[in-house]
Amino acid sequence: MQNPWLLMADDEFYTPVRPGSGAPTTPLTPAGLPSGWSGHDHSVWRHWSPPAGPGAEQGWKVHVSAVPQRLAEVLDRVAAACFALDVAFKHLGSADYFLMLHQKHSSRVQAGKFCAAYPGDAHTARLLMERLTLDLADEEGAYVLTDRRFGPSKVVHYRYGAFTRRERLRLDGTSEPLVRDAEGNDVPDERRPSFVLPAGIEDPFLGNRPPRGPARGGPALLNDRFQVQEAIRHSNGGGTYQALDTRTGATVFVKEARARNGYGADWTDARERLRQEHRSLRTVHEQAPGVCPEPLDYFGHWEHEFLVTEFVPGHPLFRWSAVHQVLPQLDTDPRRRAEYLARVERLLDSLRSALDRLHAIGLRFGDLSHGNVLVQDDDTVRLIDFETATALSEPPVQLGTIGYAAPAELLAAGVDGDEYGFSALAMLLLFPLARPLQVDPVGRLELHRRDLDRHLPIPERLWEQATRFYRPGSGATTAAPAVPDTPFPLPTAAELDARPLASLTALGDGLAAGLVAMARPEQADWVFPPGPDGYAANTHCLAHGTAGVLHALHHWGAAVPEEILTRFRRDALAAADALPPGLQAGAAGLAWTLAELGRPEEAELLLDHAQRHPLLARSALLGHGSAGVGMARLLLHRLHGDPGQLKAAASIADALLGTGLDALDAEAGTPGLDQGRSGVALFLHELGRDTGEHRYHAAARRLVHAELDQAEDCGEDGLRFNDGGGRRVITYLTIGSAGVATALTRLAADLGDERCATALPRVLVPCRATSSVEPGLYTGVGSWAYAHAEHADHAGGPDDRATAVRIATSLAKYTVRFGGGLRVLGSFEPRYHADLATGSAGVLLALARVVKGPPASLFLPDV
Repeated sequence: MQNPWLLMADDEFYTPVRPGSGAPTTPLTPAGLPSGWSGHDHSVWRHWSPPAGPGAEQGWKVHVSAVPQRLAEVLDRVAAACFALDVAFKHLGSADYFLMLHQKHSSRVQAGKFCAAYPGDAHTARLLMERLTLDLADEEGAYVLTDRRFGPSKVVHYRYGAFTRRERLRLDGTSEPLVRDAEGNDVPDERRPSFVLPAGIEDPFLGNRPPRGPARGGPALLNDRFQVQEAIRHSNGGGTYQALDTRTGATVFVKEARARNGYGADWTDARERLRQEHRSLRTVHEQAPGVCPEPLDYFGHWEHEFLVTEFVPGHPLFRWSAVHQVLPQLDTDPRRRAEYLARVERLLDSLRSALDRLHAIGLRFGDLSHGNVLVQDDDTVRLIDFETATALSEPPVQLGTIGYAAPAELLAAGVDGDEYGFSALAMLLLFPLARPLQVDPVGRLELHRRDLDRHLPIPERLWEQATRFYRPGSGATTAAPAVPDTPFPLPTAAELDARPLASLTALGDGLAAGLVAMARPEQADWVFPPGPDGYAANTHCLAHGTAGVLHALHHWGAAVPEEILTRFRRDALAAADALPPGLQAGAAGLAWTLAELGRPEEAELLLDHAQRHPLLARSALLGHGSAGVGMARLLLHRLHGDPGQLKAAASIADALLGTGLDALDAEAGTPGLDQGRSGVALFLHELGRDTGEHRYHAAARRLVHAELDQAEDCGEDGLRFNDGGGRRVITYLTIGSAGVATALTRLAADLGDERCATALPRVLVPCRATSSVEPGLYTGVGSWAYAHAEHADHAGGPDDRATAVRIATSLAKYTVRFGGGLRVLGSFEPRYHADLATGSAGVLLALARVVKGPPASLFLPDV
């Protein structure tokens, strides 16, 4: 993940590193701190300031890189230079943090930055860099992609940017860092993996020398032979590319290793692993040809190294599964299921053969995961990415993929990592349930198989391959976590079938108790544990914060401690000036929850603030724009009978229609409630119901029809929507089919629109499923349960209600027990979170919609 520091401080929740939390094992502090200098810790950085305090707001930042073995020595020399020149600086606070920032999957724009100094002017910056170039002449470090290197140094870099935090709020609640250009205008302080200067700012250090660093845009030919055609993927360790071999005319695969970067847990860098991979490929190709890509060349260019192999055609296993998977669908034809299962068995037989051949020559693969297996047109597979391959007689490399790497306790019990990965891939092809099985396996396989054994049972041989490490009595589950002592057990498959509503009620009660148990009202930065997006936006909002959790608890009818409610009301009003206006991440979403909790005056204050917000004019969409604020006005009107709120909502709609729907068409993104036309249509339709104004209904109809124009007719698979890049089918509530269906349902029921009524059943076809990588409300199984419940209550019948209930019962398999109740975990998630978008609160809200039916008030998930 791009923010791995959220995994360092807590084993349960995503939590940022704070002073005193997740104490580093190897702290770093510069020697010789002069009198009067002060220091403080912020996240993973330790800051030092001279007696005069902070200086300029922006200027030439100096970054110094290092290698792990030389951190203390480099820090002391950087500190000495900064002390001598009275330059404030910061550095990573420990070797642990250095490893985190330089691991393979960390952010590329941060890597290499071990120390950062903030000289007050260009003259001081030059003096500092000249001294550091001499003092660190023998040092080496990663190239900082955002910067230029200074002179001949391999560790001293610079870029122009802001020293103090200046930023501009975005509609989604995230912030854009700012810097002033030469004219004094605020412009984005861009942190891209390339050197960028604000308009009018010139580099005073370049002179007549070319900038040191890799050629921008890459060389014309690699090794005078390979023409790069397309970047496949970038990582902190280097990129992968499709290229043309100009000597043979063949398409080849090129893998790059950046110097002194992309470290693994064992401190090996990307180049060391690539060299090892090359050696492994040569051995495997010689002794077991066909198991690996054929190695063609290995060479260095600048400080990077490159491996060239044959280009293996095919699709990564995860993508193949997503395209062909039919097992989760409730009404898949048995013939299609049988065909899919037969293909899966052929595929796994091919994978088994490849692994056996690899083991026969004394090697393990090491990271057997969905990205390292390519499926070819004949359903045979090829293994790729051999950087973790090692001899069976040696310890395995400590580099694996969440969900496929065997837990430490199983490895200690003698479980082979490749065998565990093979079983995890077999489970992926049925449908992944990796993390819930790892943390709370007891009874979960029964729930999973219930959702798979429809119309045609899973072959026993395939089931055994997928579940061998989690079946009772297999011998591999002896180290599994014990079932916690909780008054909220998981329902059994028999209970879900015999008493579905009672089982869902018990499940919801457990999730509600679990949410309250996870609350920390005394903590400064969150009340309920958020996901990573909560830290990027804010931890108060509807999608990612307290408001969304309280929204879900309210609709479930759960009691909430008064201290949590008091804290939320205080936070909501205090945060108003720092929030965007919209529903998902902003003031309107907080107002929504306050209105539901019986605080209409406070809700109105926040909505007035939202409607005056200058950002509101930038978007008309439901998720972050004016339609969302209008929807919150409607809620306040319906809950508390305030005609002024209806008038305010109408003014928003009139302004939206006044700019013309063509402008909305230009703004609309992925179909669905959040970015698409469907969300705006839903607002206009609901406003038309309250005002009786036909023009709002007419506009809603026009927008939904335009949304349907984006659908692809897939025959028996229904009408489907693709993401913005057209790369994948999307079926969820905020983006995709479930969100479009929610709008269609209302229009078909209330307006009798023939096109909506005809399209609706076909839009819902891909939403008739019981498994997804995530359980959540916005982009998981909860989406489908919610959409079908909406359809059943507004435009459907008993069969549609039964479908909603059946999908909702499938959420049990994602539910994990703990001492305080229940909580949910996605297939590959390393931590728990409570939020409405992707966590327990969203699943609870989906259950509320199914179990408790439509409430009296306006009730929508994406608001």
